[in-house]
Amino acid sequence: MGIIDFMEWWEMYLLLVIVVWILFAYRFVYWKQVGKQYPTILFFIAVNMTYNFLYYNHTLWAFRGVTMEWLNHSIINMAFTFFICPIGLIIYLQRFPKTRSNQFIYITVWIAFYTVIEWLFSLKGMYVYDHGWNNWLNIPLNAVLFLVLYLHYRNPVRGLLVSLPIVVLFHVFFPFPLDSLK
Repeated sequence: MGIIDFMEWWEMYLLLVIVVWILFAYRFVYWKQVGKQYPTILFFIAVNMTYNFLYYNHTLWAFRGVTMEWLNHSIINMAFTFFICPIGLIIYLQRFPKTRSNQFIYITVWIAFYTVIEWLFSLKGMYVYDHGWNNWLNIPLNAVLFLVLYLHYRNPVRGLLVSLPIVVLFHVFFPFPLDSLK
């Protein structure tokens, strides 16, 4: 495999990520139980799409295709929102430990996993930050994300109620100008 062949393969990194998550799904997902996680997946999709709508012109973080012009934030985010993250969430929720001592370790591992992946993507220029956001802020964001998603999974009403003040605080610390909305 020469340099040119490698570059052509590298251009397909999004496809590679999808294939890896398909393998994770094949190995780790109990498909008969996916209906239990479905409401929480929809909750995640709604939250993510709301961020992308409100912060569209005032992005804090974004995906960037580095190999093909058409591979932009919107295309990559759709793959993450509707395919990659739901598989990850199903695995996260289905394998959540019962004992409290194991739960802390489990959540910490998922926070670290997502934070490291985001950091690695940022090193390659495929995940970019703006308007005061940085990789260190992904740690508390991922912590809140995984805690709220588990709370929503256990009790959707509580998950929604806890999310509302978090959204307000997020906007207080990282406001977007109202005139940036379409």
